[in-house]
Amino acid sequence: MTLARRKLGSAAATPPGPEALELQRFANAGRLAAAVSNELLSALGMAHTEIGLLFERLPTAEGDLRDAAADARSSLSRAAARIASVLSLARPRSMAVAPVDAAEVLEAALFDLEARLRRFSLQRDLRQVPPALADRGALLQTLVSLLLDAADAAQPRGRIRVSLREETGSVALGIEDDGPVPLAPKTLVLWICHNVVHSFGGELSARSGAMGGRLVTIRLPAA
Repeated sequence: MTLARRKLGSAAATPPGPEALELQRFANAGRLAAAVSNELLSALGMAHTEIGLLFERLPTAEGDLRDAAADARSSLSRAAARIASVLSLARPRSMAVAPVDAAEVLEAALFDLEARLRRFSLQRDLRQVPPALADRGALLQTLVSLLLDAADAAQPRGRIRVSLREETGSVALGIEDDGPVPLAPKTLVLWICHNVVHSFGGELSARSGAMGGRLVTIRLPAA
C-alpha cells in the first residue's frame, strides 16, 4: 500500500466531529420534515374544514364555543402557513445575489406579518445602512420565518425588537423577543435560515438577548 493510500485510508477512518454530526442530524430532520409535509398539510387542512363546519352549526348563543372554534381555525391556518413557508425556504433554488436595500426588505417582512404582529409592541431601531449583498426573495422569507419564531416565543402582548445597523464591512439585522424563556439556540428553522444566509455570503447567529428572550442577528456583506 502506498503512503498516499495509507493517508487516504486513515482520513476516511477518522470519525466525524460533533459539528459534522450535528449538521447531519439537522439534514436528516430536514429530509424527514419534507417527506411528511404533504401529510401534515393535508391533515391540517382537513381539521380546518371540520372545525369550520362545527363553527357554522354552533348556535349564536354558544359564544364561548364559537370563539374557541374560531381560535382553533386561526391556529391551524398559522401552523399550515409556517410549515409551507419553512419547507419552501429549505428547497434548493438558484440565488440571485445582488445589492439590496435591507431596510426595505425588513419593512416588507413586517408588512406581510402586520396582522400577526399587531398584538405585540414592535420596537424599531433602524439606522441608515449601505446596500447589502443578498437574494431579496430568500432574505424576505428568512426574515418572515424569524419574525414568526419571535412572535411564537414572545409573551402575550409582549415586545419584539428589530434593529438595523452598519458594522465594519457588513450590514447587521437583529430580531429579538422578550421570551419569557429563550428558544433553543439551534432549531431546524434556524439551521435552514443559517444555510440560506450563508449561501449568499452572510452569517446568522443566535444568543440570549437583553429583553429576556432570544436575539437573532443576520450579518450581510455590504455591497
